[in-house]
Amino acid sequence: MKYIVFQMSLVLFSAPIHAETFQCPDQTIPKDGMCQDIWGAENNPRITGNADKISTAKRYTDYASPLGKNLLKNSMFSNKLVDWKVPVGASWEPNQGVLLGGALVIQAEIPPEDKYIHETTVEQCVLLGPGDKFQLKAQFKVEQVLTGKHAEKAGVANRANVIWYESTDCTTGGQYGWFIAPKNEYGWQSLIGRSLTPAFKARAAKITLVQNGRYSRGYKGYWDNISFAASEILEQSDNEPKQPNPEYTLALNENYVRNGEFDKDMSSWRGWKAGWSLVGNTSPGSAKVSFETKESGFGAGALDQCVNIGRNMTFELGASVKKDELSTQMGGGRIRVSWNAKENCTGRSKTDGKSADINKDVDGWQHLKVKGLVAPTDTHSVHIELIQSIAGPGRFSVYWDDVYFKAVR
Repeated sequence: MKYIVFQMSLVLFSAPIHAETFQCPDQTIPKDGMCQDIWGAENNPRITGNADKISTAKRYTDYASPLGKNLLKNSMFSNKLVDWKVPVGASWEPNQGVLLGGALVIQAEIPPEDKYIHETTVEQCVLLGPGDKFQLKAQFKVEQVLTGKHAEKAGVANRANVIWYESTDCTTGGQYGWFIAPKNEYGWQSLIGRSLTPAFKARAAKITLVQNGRYSRGYKGYWDNISFAASEILEQSDNEPKQPNPEYTLALNENYVRNGEFDKDMSSWRGWKAGWSLVGNTSPGSAKVSFETKESGFGAGALDQCVNIGRNMTFELGASVKKDELSTQMGGGRIRVSWNAKENCTGRSKTDGKSADINKDVDGWQHLKVKGLVAPTDTHSVHIELIQSIAGPGRFSVYWDDVYFKAVR
């Protein structure tokens, strides 16, 4: 069993809520235990929480070619739990699978009411090979559906996650990818996550089957027929690195960000829950982002912009930010970047580990700065991300201004 605590100043609420909020990838928010695209599901090919009850039990087929071939070993648990890393709280049971074969069973203990996240995790690391996009499938059933106040957390009680790694043994360069989760209902469910794009520079993936002890309430979760396979393989020429376009190379200390001062409007930015405001730092104009909820807190991308960087490699990111004094709830904010393998923020992406967070104790304008951002080799574009969170019921608003991203070496 894992005991995890987070110490991030961005989040001003308890760790269990933090885990639910920030396991959602960029441009999604947690709702009813699922990550949902803030721009609309029709614009996002990835599907999560797609748990359809199956009337006819079947196993997923392994194919001989790299396309569609299951990369996981012992995925049907026919050889007990061989090839899986198994902690206390997980076991193998015969005659419990979809076709009455073996199944993985996770039964996490109900933890104390503390600030820690208590998870029982079964995992396996696989090499990605030539795949460009992947598909995660699994079949799952619960011993007991959750009722009453516990039902609202059913979506985070049991999950299968994909985590991308730069190392081949899944030890370094990890970046969260996506998850699939079942509905709160009886019977075997078929789960699928589609069009999963590996992180930039990823060479391996760790598949984790996780049960949250606090939200599962001591009931067993049964897993069978886990599949992780390439769903799209590009021609070799499509994956070969291309030289950066010198047209996009700016002089040192020149701002790559367009309309970073929000002088007149929010042009060049994509915003969620955002609008232009006359309030500004040193001059009029800023982007005001207001998150409001009647339920639990959440965090999501508030503003973002893509820039092509040319041949520059070392950068600095900064922004001015001010909390709205009329906010009725606490919250946080963060600035960070993601590196992209192709121009216009296409291709594989990797979120940089460096970031800067809003200081919750400062009421006026404060200046966030991230130094020493080094682009991975073969990076062609950068996604500038301004992220915001709200701690609970109420409204939390922030003014964003003076955003810059410049090459320093």
